[in-house]
Amino acid sequence: MKRAGTCCLLCLAASAGLFFGTANPVLHVPFAILLYPLALCLAARFPAPFRLGWLCGIPGAAAALYWIACAAWRYGGMPWMMAAPCAILLGMYVALWGGIFSWLLARFSQAGPLCRSAAAGALWFLLEWGRGWFCSGFPWLTLSSGLASWPVLMQPLCLVGGYGSSAVLAAAACLMAGGPGAGQPARPWKGMAAGALICLSLAAFGAWRVHGFADAGVPVTLSLVQGNVPQDVKWTPQYQQATLEKYARLSTECLRQAQQGRTPAVPDLLLWPETAMPFYYPSSPQVPALRGFVRDAGIPVLTGIPSVRWLPDGKSLLLNRASLFSPGGGEAHYDKEHLVPFGEYLPPFLDMEMFRPLLQGLGGFASGERAPLFTLEREGGPPVRLGMLVCYEAIFPEIARRRVADGAQVLLNISNDAWYDRTSAPVQHLQLAAMRAVEQGRWLARSTNTGITAFADPLGRIHALEDGRGGFLLFAEGHLTGKVLARDGHTLYFYLHPWLPAAALALLLLCAARGRAWHAAKKRKG
Repeated sequence: MKRAGTCCLLCLAASAGLFFGTANPVLHVPFAILLYPLALCLAARFPAPFRLGWLCGIPGAAAALYWIACAAWRYGGMPWMMAAPCAILLGMYVALWGGIFSWLLARFSQAGPLCRSAAAGALWFLLEWGRGWFCSGFPWLTLSSGLASWPVLMQPLCLVGGYGSSAVLAAAACLMAGGPGAGQPARPWKGMAAGALICLSLAAFGAWRVHGFADAGVPVTLSLVQGNVPQDVKWTPQYQQATLEKYARLSTECLRQAQQGRTPAVPDLLLWPETAMPFYYPSSPQVPALRGFVRDAGIPVLTGIPSVRWLPDGKSLLLNRASLFSPGGGEAHYDKEHLVPFGEYLPPFLDMEMFRPLLQGLGGFASGERAPLFTLEREGGPPVRLGMLVCYEAIFPEIARRRVADGAQVLLNISNDAWYDRTSAPVQHLQLAAMRAVEQGRWLARSTNTGITAFADPLGRIHALEDGRGGFLLFAEGHLTGKVLARDGHTLYFYLHPWLPAAALALLLLCAARGRAWHAAKKRKG
């Protein structure tokens, strides 16, 4: 009975950590995210650590990802009885990695506290990194993302990235768990103090970096336009022209304010959201009107506009495209490389005849090929290289790094988060995107259909469209003009990124060998 009560408390603590430690509709307490790995470290001491570790994470992960059920119900056409399990299933998947962590950490029960803590950090890194690419990847609800609302806590990202920061937090939680192994005296206060010291050191480094950061680069003025086009009507043919007219009106209003001196400067670029133009390039009759607006405005426009590519065998590919239109008639395109499973494409095991009646309307997009960066030509200033991240791509550290490795001086993120309604998902998505800015030491500009449209500087500080009451502007039209700095140079994380998985694996193996040697020495003395 006592063990059952302890297991229930662990599940409660882990779930509270996952829910309250990430953006949610109730109360976000960033450091609460530490409760999750702490509970998993304690679960590693119980019989069946995998099962307990998995169960610990399911309620909290499902609650934090509740927005997937809202999207499935409102836009997927599912009744609530079928939509609600979508959040539970996704929560079970995310929590599965926690179960694996507890099971593997249990193998280190005979190791010393420091060795076990280092193993916990290496394990957590490898599991978050693995979740970032396994089955196309879903690196959501990472430990480090729980701290993304406080820029002072985000700064370690420039050293070791999001997965590395999560690893440090997991190691700190393992120390806090106090975890005496077999035959070890319990001194919980030492572990708590050591774990707290690590967290304080992260905060101290963040405060030092924020205070002493000197931003430098070529100033570029961008205007971000938020059209707030209803998701359930935007693709109807009769609404296509109205959508183009809305974005043209908002952009003209933005340019007028710039000319009146009500914004920092006249923009060098207008940035419209993902699929802002709900018609197909280049065949749609609205495409000439779009080119005409760009020509008349005299300002380049970068917009999301899907495209159809015809293959020699007569088949067609649908591409989620970002296109840069220049006033002189020039065009450049980027086709989204990392697609959203179930939304933009169906995994191979579901792309079969027997499932098509159930999954009708889902998928249909093909991933694009790696393309050159966009180059923004400006009168009286040097050209600026722009790295594109379309929607879901902003949650993957390796994609942002690839853009910077190609020479990107500014990161651009266009997205359509209308699917998530007024849930926590838009905030979670924004925070994940802001992490890429800190990791790569770049400004990030983010234009969305319904919010959250914002700028993030290289410290992760966010300047967003606001609703007039101190909150983010959601499901309302608007525009935001701001200056960013086109930067060169690289963070330490940029250089370490390719080597971190191998380093984590090497550390794990070293801890395993050290743990065996420590246990053998203990037995000889005994």
